[in-house]
Amino acid sequence: MRFLPKANPLYEHISANKIVIPDVLEKLGNGGFTGYINHLSTNFEFYGIFAKGKLLCALSSDDGQDKTGFEAIVLLFDKVISEGGEINVYRMTTDLVVCAHALALGNRLFNDEEVRQVDVKGALSRLKGLGTNGVVRFYTSERSAMIFYIDGLPIGFYHDDSRSIESSPDESRKIAALPGAHIEICSTKPLEELMQYDLLQMVNLQKLWETAQSRNSAARRKETPPADSIASVLGEEHLLELVDDISEVASAYLSRAGRTIIENRIRDLGGPSQLLNDAKRTLFLAQIEADAMASDPQVRIDEMIDLIKSEIAGRLAV
Repeated sequence: MRFLPKANPLYEHISANKIVIPDVLEKLGNGGFTGYINHLSTNFEFYGIFAKGKLLCALSSDDGQDKTGFEAIVLLFDKVISEGGEINVYRMTTDLVVCAHALALGNRLFNDEEVRQVDVKGALSRLKGLGTNGVVRFYTSERSAMIFYIDGLPIGFYHDDSRSIESSPDESRKIAALPGAHIEICSTKPLEELMQYDLLQMVNLQKLWETAQSRNSAARRKETPPADSIASVLGEEHLLELVDDISEVASAYLSRAGRTIIENRIRDLGGPSQLLNDAKRTLFLAQIEADAMASDPQVRIDEMIDLIKSEIAGRLAV
């Protein structure tokens, strides 16, 4: 997982069981927060990076498997409900947020290269020439240090024993000189471009939270109710809410075309109640996937379909 600076804590070591995570994310957004929120539980980490109240990105690692965007938030909700864990929130300047984004999801110019095999001086000169926004990180199995760059110039230094952003590169140089030290260099876009993306405006956190709660409740049951029992519990109103939920997921990835695809395929299926039938539900998902591919093959369709499956599973588990 990524190593982000912990220089300016707003909250640390807060029990996730004592707060409502969707409310926290929304309050950070509404409050114009700049920095990141971190969740930790067994073999799981989550980072959500904010700039001026916009959630620029979300990244989770579950037992070494990374997820981003909607999937990362879904995993966060599942872990909080099932395991609890702790929440940490750290303030940052907008420049440091850009650097944090580079660490989390940026392009890797160097990735896990041995320092002794890299022309470090030449690489740093290249960053200046390109006006790079990003981070140079030196690390061993026990130590880590970072240099933050904006417009190709270093703006601060940080290492694993720091409690603040430093102005001296001394510790970074020491760690870079350790036997077996490695280097990674990552870069990202300017803040103005990053802020065109806001996950909080693309997802209904409350609905995702409710779905996660339902999914967790279902996982605790020893036996799954038969389909006719589910049908008796789920009225037409709940099924329409389910359709609205999955339409929202599709529209987040495909804009208006996503909602149209869901509406058309639900109609072709014979109505929302047909989603209670395993075979028809499988056909429906396959058709959605094909329609999405035809609409925009560049979209992360697998991720979209997984979220739609989660929405359906959560609602049918009620």
